Amino acid sequence: MKKGLLSILFIWIAVIGAQAQQDTSYKSFLGTYYFSAGSVIPSIEVAGDSLKAMSLSSEAGSSPLEYLGNDKFTITNYNGTAEFKRTDSGKVVNAVHIEAMGYILDGTKANGTNGWTWSLYISHEHLYAVMKK
Repeated sequence: MKKGLLSILFIWIAVIGAQAQQDTSYKSFLGTYYFSAGSVIPSIEVAGDSLKAMSLSSEAGSSPLEYLGNDKFTITNYNGTAEFKRTDSGKVVNAVHIEAMGYILDGTKANGTNGWTWSLYISHEHLYAVMKK
């Protein structure tokens, strides 16, 4: 029984560690960000395959994002910047601050957990972790 509980503890620590690593990757920036009512654009969508291949799109058009470091990007086509904000823990991106073409926009991510959820199941003294998007 002690071995089983110890195994569950180690698996749980590994799952939490994997989640923390995931949230600090480029994937943590991806998603939809909404701006307050009356903003020049209602929302943006951030998509991409890596930090060097990300883009932003909205009703006003789209632009590649050039990674500058420390959660900051250049919005190439609009001569601006996008700075992503994280939760207090520093793990999850939950907002964006954009300055471009004389506009300043602050938006909130639709899902502050970047769309991933974890489920833990215990069956016959085994712990199963399932990650879903």
